[in-house]
Amino acid sequence: MIIKKKEKKLVYTQLFKDGLLVVKKEKKFFLEKEKELESIVVIKLLKCLVSKGFVKERFCWKYYYFVLNDKGIEFLRKYLNIPPNVIPLTLPLA
Repeated sequence: MIIKKKEKKLVYTQLFKDGLLVVKKEKKFFLEKEKELESIVVIKLLKCLVSKGFVKERFCWKYYYFVLNDKGIEFLRKYLNIPPNVIPLTLPLA
């Protein structure tokens, strides 16, 4: 499957910002009001991260739950050039 770099960066940015993504197994997936992607693209991108050990996956009743772990945070920081003081919303502020 060929995925545009712009779409990949959009999904990775949203994953890093929230720390998790919930994707319904249907035709369309909305990251924001104006940004619409096919859910199969999002699922395949995140399954690739699951196979590398950067994301944990759960599936229940037509919904995929992808949760970012510590290795994934470091990978996305390097990929998206994010400074170390920025953390995902799911991590507690210490």
